[in-house]
Amino acid sequence: MGCMGSKQGNNSNTRPVVKNNDCKLLLLGAGESGKSTLFKQFKLLKEGSYTSEERNIFASTIKGNVVRAMISMVEACDELGEDIEKEENKQFAQELIQLDDENALLNVDAFYNAELVQKLKNLWNDTGIQNVLQRRDEYQLLDSTEYFYERIDDISAKGYVPTDRDILMCRTKTTGVVELKFEQDGTKVSLIDVGGQRNERKKWIHCFENVTAILFVASMSEFDQKCYEDDSTSRIQESLLLFDEIVNSRYFIDTPVIFFLNKKDIFQKKIATKKLADFFPDYQGPAHDFDACSKYMLQKFTSRINDANREFYPYITCATDTDNVKNIFDTVKKIVIKK
Repeated sequence: MGCMGSKQGNNSNTRPVVKNNDCKLLLLGAGESGKSTLFKQFKLLKEGSYTSEERNIFASTIKGNVVRAMISMVEACDELGEDIEKEENKQFAQELIQLDDENALLNVDAFYNAELVQKLKNLWNDTGIQNVLQRRDEYQLLDSTEYFYERIDDISAKGYVPTDRDILMCRTKTTGVVELKFEQDGTKVSLIDVGGQRNERKKWIHCFENVTAILFVASMSEFDQKCYEDDSTSRIQESLLLFDEIVNSRYFIDTPVIFFLNKKDIFQKKIATKKLADFFPDYQGPAHDFDACSKYMLQKFTSRINDANREFYPYITCATDTDNVKNIFDTVKKIVIKK
């Protein structure tokens, strides 16, 4: 399912979207929504590739993701009462915690070697770690954990160069403002990505002037998870509140909103075993039906829009799926670049 509808309202033919051959797209969303993954997809679509220098930086970040994910699972074992089975794995788990305490992850290449990788693989296969992996909704864990551990041998090989897929799966926290500039059909386009974590949002207002369209990203798979910033706030509620704040803001009264309800692949896996009604008591549709559950999740957001005539374009997406994003990007170009 790609698009759940073309738009809300009927004012798109009365007001030009692009003025003076400039187009400013503001990419917004809460932390962990997949916003920066979408930005990386757009960069690949427009620039074709990453440079060798950029890929080397991503290689270090990916290795950091591998270690960070294991630290999260080790900590979860303690919090959730799961025991690491083998004694040598317990000892290594404590070494990992110490690495984290010493902020060694800031320079992961200094200690990432064959011995460490073998210990990570042993710990990954430990019963305790596999148990907390199945309970990932109860703590914070990278979505790409399984992907990178399946590729740990390639990632750890000498001269490793990340593939485009590796880069898309890599967790990179956006801080500050990142901008991608390109020209499309004679229009100069600026795509701006700003950090989605709470402490980054105060910077958003500096980007609010002369915005052509808002690209808002929310994760549909986070209905059963808590925020990174605190363990009491539901991630989906955080996204709903943020969406409400942006879509009804006085700064964007006449600004089209292109909405990406993201991580449909993870959502589909989750609802195969979980009931949406356990988290949203007002949901009365089929328990494990993807289309019905997706429609409900989309409605949770669209119901927050105060203006019934708002120019609004919703899509159900998987930001790591290049074909899915390319098809939507082609549609987005038609929406924001009108001849």
